[in-house]
Amino acid sequence: MLFHSFQFAVFFAVVYPLYLGLPHRWQNRMLLVASYVFYGYWDWRYLSLILISTVADYGCAIGIERTDNVKHRKGFVAVSVIVNMTLLGIFKYYDFFATSFQDFMGVFGLAVHPYFLDVALPIGISFYTFQTMSYTIDVYRSKLKAARNFFDFALYVSFFPQLIAGPIERGTRLLPQILAPREVTLEKVYKGAYFFVWGIFLKVFVADNLARIVDPVFNAPPPYDGASVLFAVYAFSFQIYCDFAGYSFMAIGLAMAMGITLMENFRRPYFAKNIAEFWRRWHISLSSWFRDYVFSPFYMYMEKNPRLRRLPMKTRHGVAFFAILLATEFLLGLWHGAAWTFAFFGVYHALMIWAYYQVRKMWDRMNPFVQIILMYHVACGGWLIFRAESMAQAGEMARALVLNFHLAPALDLSQTMIKMVVFISLLFVVQVFQDWKKDTTIVLKAPAFIQYGFFVLITSLVLVFGEFDERPFIYFQF
Repeated sequence: MLFHSFQFAVFFAVVYPLYLGLPHRWQNRMLLVASYVFYGYWDWRYLSLILISTVADYGCAIGIERTDNVKHRKGFVAVSVIVNMTLLGIFKYYDFFATSFQDFMGVFGLAVHPYFLDVALPIGISFYTFQTMSYTIDVYRSKLKAARNFFDFALYVSFFPQLIAGPIERGTRLLPQILAPREVTLEKVYKGAYFFVWGIFLKVFVADNLARIVDPVFNAPPPYDGASVLFAVYAFSFQIYCDFAGYSFMAIGLAMAMGITLMENFRRPYFAKNIAEFWRRWHISLSSWFRDYVFSPFYMYMEKNPRLRRLPMKTRHGVAFFAILLATEFLLGLWHGAAWTFAFFGVYHALMIWAYYQVRKMWDRMNPFVQIILMYHVACGGWLIFRAESMAQAGEMARALVLNFHLAPALDLSQTMIKMVVFISLLFVVQVFQDWKKDTTIVLKAPAFIQYGFFVLITSLVLVFGEFDERPFIYFQF
């Protein structure tokens, strides 16, 4: 059930009063049942996968804590990683790699017929498997104690506001909030309502209306017109942001109304001045996950490699940085979906990050507004690859941008541009103030008449112009 659907409104109208009326222990039990009902609404059979991941990491964390034997502790971490990656591999990546292997062998004239599973992707599997793995690794690193109550840990894994599309929480942040009694205040409810309504506005008014500009272009066959592609990529850059950030803000709002604080997953990424800063602002829970659990440990491992240590220090750092960066971003891209477009999306960003560090001194001396504009277009290059149905389509569209861009078609698309500006204008104004004050809740610190006017305006825009055809969130497919 979608957060902006009638079914969810009924679901939450039942869950929330029960939550407020129960003591802490039974709040957790009720939330666990509600979370399983919420997830099972899509397909109850996939509840077994959440349960497998939960049981595996619950047991592995306790096993780690009960032994001082380094090999045994590493063994429990390995079991956690193997179980979760096996679930991901089977349900998300098996058919993709089987198809890729079949195509690769066909290049050499060899016909192979691998077995295909043809199973639907379990919704949210990329999010909760990463969340449970990080918990086990953090217990191994002695960053937190293993949870002893299975039901409380199961709630940490399946907490419904962020179960389907994050943020990917850490045990160090979310688990203590589940284990301790929570206080629900009017201030938290009001702040939660702000995040939820703002999230609905981003999703229903901005993202879903922009989809009407994006989809016809990317669903059309070649040849492409460069101007149409450019406006479609611009529109998609805001569609993907508002769709995903909208979900994250709604999740934050729902959790806050229950006295639970989730991490902020987006901090105005299109105000970033360089590609490294962009990834500190975009999908923060995922980018920081790859930084902490993939890039940093493997970078340290490569730094200690005997063969690399023979090289001069600067060369050694450069080789280790580029190799691990490329591998990390490749995996981060592939995390988004079982397609080569996502893998190359990651590679593209790896190359952009590496290039930035090569010209960092020159780049950082540029005017900040120039940096922001250039950075936005670097991000758009990635979004073209991300949204394309195939690398062939991405190539055709990129070629059209360079070789088939004419002024007349661009002028014909003036109405499209006006629509896009209308849809993103309020978002832009609000985020200018948010970024200026470095505060996502800046609206709540304005005078009361501005706050009420803001709520009335965005609610009216949603009700009058919002798309309520229950278009799924883009990141549900990941």
